[in-house]
Amino acid sequence: MPNQQERPTIAQRVNHIREAWHEGRPAYGAITKAPGAGLVRTLAGLKRYGLDFLVLDAEHGNYDEKSLYDAYHAIAALGVSPIARYPGMGSEKWGIRVALDAGAHGIMIPLLESREQAEDVVHRAKFPPFGGRTSGGSFHIQAFHLTGQGEPAGRTLTQEEYVKNANDATLVIAIIETKAGLENIEEIVQVKGLDAIFIGQYDLALSLGALPQSDQRVIDGVEKIFQTSKKAGIPVIAWSPGDEAKGAIEKGYEGIIVGLDTTVIVNAFKKDLATAGAPVRW
Repeated sequence: MPNQQERPTIAQRVNHIREAWHEGRPAYGAITKAPGAGLVRTLAGLKRYGLDFLVLDAEHGNYDEKSLYDAYHAIAALGVSPIARYPGMGSEKWGIRVALDAGAHGIMIPLLESREQAEDVVHRAKFPPFGGRTSGGSFHIQAFHLTGQGEPAGRTLTQEEYVKNANDATLVIAIIETKAGLENIEEIVQVKGLDAIFIGQYDLALSLGALPQSDQRVIDGVEKIFQTSKKAGIPVIAWSPGDEAKGAIEKGYEGIIVGLDTTVIVNAFKKDLATAGAPVRW
């Protein structure tokens, strides 16, 4: 991680994952599948308790384009970075442009399996000369807030500042979750512009035909992805709910996703219902 004593760059000030890494600590996040500005504002309010980013799941969740536009800005306004998780390779080609133009601080791409796919994603996500992203967006800059250092209230990036800094201020995160992705991980992590790896260990187990996740093939696969990414200098993000988080931090993961909104809500109410004496029906 960078030297936390260095003055933060603009990218490290507006993207709260990069801010955490600049401070020399893991970035803490959660996943949301249930759309609604009220819900995402409530979740983003967990900034007070250390939340750095929220992943909006349009792959498995119920988000559509309009709800994503609204959510990115509601989240960013509370000092949390919104990350867009779009459907996998193929359908994401429009999703990358839409997400970044709408104000996402990064994209999380499922089912990434090869160097060629990684290069294609980076090309679509980064501005020239590094990539081929175009500059026609109208809503993104309002989601990048500059605070502190004497900035006035409500200060966001200008269009010129955004274009100049976006290649660092927005993240490309590849989800490695298939047998092919595991086999090609050495080539994938060599792609310049790939900012982080998220290990999808449950789908990796499915792809390997190795459920449950405690199968040694899954353990070995996760370890290979982790070590190969670290060796290449690519930060790794872990799905680590509950007691798993501490172990992931100790191991050296740079990002920790602590839970999923629907699961946390159900578990909390399930506990309260049991305390109240409500009957379990099935």
